[in-house]
Amino acid sequence: MTTFHHYFYTPKKKQRVFSLLLILWVCAFSVAQAAEKSRDVDYLGLAALLLQDGNFDRAAVALQSVDVEKKGLDKTRFFTLKGLVDLNLKHYKTAIDYLNKAVSLGQSKAIIHVYLAQAWYGIEEYQNALAEVLAAADAGQALPGVVLLQAELQWRLHDQKASWQTLVSGARRFPDKPNFPRQQVFRLIQLGLYQEASQFGLDYLTRFSADATDYVAIGSALRESRQYQAALNFLEPAHLRFPDDERTLLVLARTYADLGHFRTAAALVERVAMNNEKYLIDAAELYRRGQQPLRALYLNRQARDQPKKLKQRLAILLAAGYHSQAMAMEEPLYRVGLLDDENIRYALAFAAFKSGDFTRAEHQLSSIKGPVLFKKASQLRQAMKSCAGNPWRCL
Repeated sequence: MTTFHHYFYTPKKKQRVFSLLLILWVCAFSVAQAAEKSRDVDYLGLAALLLQDGNFDRAAVALQSVDVEKKGLDKTRFFTLKGLVDLNLKHYKTAIDYLNKAVSLGQSKAIIHVYLAQAWYGIEEYQNALAEVLAAADAGQALPGVVLLQAELQWRLHDQKASWQTLVSGARRFPDKPNFPRQQVFRLIQLGLYQEASQFGLDYLTRFSADATDYVAIGSALRESRQYQAALNFLEPAHLRFPDDERTLLVLARTYADLGHFRTAAALVERVAMNNEKYLIDAAELYRRGQQPLRALYLNRQARDQPKKLKQRLAILLAAGYHSQAMAMEEPLYRVGLLDDENIRYALAFAAFKSGDFTRAEHQLSSIKGPVLFKKASQLRQAMKSCAGNPWRCL
């Protein structure tokens, strides 16, 4: 009878075991070699490549693997890369520390000052940022982005004249870069020079074949400065050129609303709402303000946000004098929790008052405790008292 021991230690089995051990030894040797090679990985080079490709988190990990005490390590390059990684990760304070360390170790490339300027700008230390821009000298001035940063820093430091001159110089040196005349337009608006801003703006839009974004940006800036007609001079052409652009339609609508042209504004927002239903409430509100309650109710009915929808519907019905329909909203308003709002309670009380149902009006008023609305509730009670014998007088 063959024993287990005899079965396992046949010559053929011995050969298999030996082969297996040999394979394991080779694998272990290969792993050891790989581990040895891993210690020789150029993590600085790897970090530089990752940084160049925009993989900032991975670049940071690679730099953590660098042995800072290793003999022959290029510490200037190491701290430069550390600073650039932190700059791109918006860790501005540590970026400044690392970049300054690189400078102290001999980093002499002018671009390092540009990086430092960006970091100082990130923590709103504008004076230090400007000093670094100036330290970059000709190397910095050869870069349009650095010249724009200089103009921005001068503006934030309230040196408006210097900022404007920097923009003028930049526009002359980089005539194919639209950011310089574009920035000049916004600076003129901020300075209140609206006529000049409009002239610069029209010239800019013509020279650079601007898209809807540029028209809207200039139009919005003028609108926010209450220069509504000047804003329309940019927004109306934008509407003609880009009739389906949502941003253009919305800013144009806001401008007309600012001018009190609610029906025009409502029609523009309704066009947006056809593709973006979140604007249904806005369109309905503009129709309400434009005294078109039926159109407002039609759009309101399509909205999905129930609390906003019902609250707005109540306002539309009250504004249109549909008091009975407003009273009938009590149950749906209760279901969505809007009766916790005392303004809604007062609105229902007013609707009941105008309908001659003083009992229901009092029921709503009894829940009002806030000082402002409580005073209005008292006034409404006095009105109901004066009309008690002739309710039709309060209708």
